[in-house]
Amino acid sequence: MKDNEKKILVLGLGRSGLAMLDYLDKRNVKVLAFDNKKELPIDCSKWNNVEFHIGENPTGEEEVDQLVISPGVPLHLPFIETFRKREVEILGEVEFAYRNARGTFVGVTGTNGKTTTTTLLGEFFKEAHRDTKVVGNIGNPVIRAAENATEDTWYVSELSSFQLETVRDFKCHIAGFLNLTPDHLNRHGSLECYGGMKANIFRNQTKEDFAVLNFEDEYVKKLEDKIDSTVLWFSAKRSVPYGLYLEDGAIISNLDGEKRVLFSRSDVALPGNHNMENVLMAMCMAYSAGISFEIMHDVLKKFQGVEHRLEFVREVAGVRYINDSKGTNPDASTKAVEAFDKNLILIAGGMDKKVPFDKFIETFQGKVKKLILLGETKHIIESCAKEHGFDEIVLVKDMEEAVETAYQVSIRGDIVLLSPACASWDMYGSYEVRGEDFKTLVGKLEEK
Repeated sequence: MKDNEKKILVLGLGRSGLAMLDYLDKRNVKVLAFDNKKELPIDCSKWNNVEFHIGENPTGEEEVDQLVISPGVPLHLPFIETFRKREVEILGEVEFAYRNARGTFVGVTGTNGKTTTTTLLGEFFKEAHRDTKVVGNIGNPVIRAAENATEDTWYVSELSSFQLETVRDFKCHIAGFLNLTPDHLNRHGSLECYGGMKANIFRNQTKEDFAVLNFEDEYVKKLEDKIDSTVLWFSAKRSVPYGLYLEDGAIISNLDGEKRVLFSRSDVALPGNHNMENVLMAMCMAYSAGISFEIMHDVLKKFQGVEHRLEFVREVAGVRYINDSKGTNPDASTKAVEAFDKNLILIAGGMDKKVPFDKFIETFQGKVKKLILLGETKHIIESCAKEHGFDEIVLVKDMEEAVETAYQVSIRGDIVLLSPACASWDMYGSYEVRGEDFKTLVGKLEEK
């Protein structure tokens, strides 16, 4: 059945859902659009072939051929099970786009570092003059990019566990898995299930395709035996069987049959030791696409990272303010704390994803002077911190109070770091909105 002969239900009207409406409406496909939020900032008259149900969930009995579900919607909801029993095909925007796209997919997944790695990889492809579209969880729906693509297009894709949960035919020619630490356990239930969703990035690969794996991550390392594609390894700590690694301050390759020094770590502009894993994985993936190390070297000398990830905001009266709103889980924020030596005033807290904070708290020793907590998890993190003997804690009601408190308690030489270790959805629509709020509030501070 052709798409314009189908009736499709689009569930969830965020970025990917609205992009689906645009794509389907242009092709005169009949669409039912549902979102259980009672108010949405959209003009429903913009689409001619869409019937809207705002503030509602489907029943599961709607007469449709496909259900295209947004990443944020859990698959265990009763009405989704009703669709499943009726054998209505359930897929996500990434899967739908893949079936309707021309070009080649390159995919990045992992708990932390996805956005930095995807952005850097996209820069490698652009510098190599490839027709490049950076898409996926990074904020650019794949279906929107697919409209103007050709067979020569490369989709450099950041892929979350939510997006990979609904793939079926989707295939990456080159796929990389950075790391796995506890996150989204409120959705997936266990670390094993969460990891299994991410491992779907290797689904449908053959020996002509490439898988790039972190030699230092135990879960990722074990995936080698389950993958049919050619495996490349990376490590920021030791040599690997076939891939790229860091040794004595230099990036080393053994991809061409012999050990070769490529260039110095000091040539990489991106700060932080934790970022070297992101660099090495992006390099392995670019190599698999036939991009030269010379091109990668040129990019790495200039690339300094992404917004909301250890982003310097401003210095006020000798105090530096750093925005790490993209620290949406404890492991990401642990890396943020580890990037500094001392004198941290840390702002944390947000939506409860049912993950432990112990390792995060353990990094505070000798570094964090004051912990300012807000959001749904503030009492949970406070309790965990006190169990670990840390009690320099202030509880606040919102970001404005957090920034003002940090301003009042800080002295010259301190660093105020926003790294929440939690998702933003209890107080903000996204980590970007949270980070922008922090930056705006910091921008209003006056010199002491």
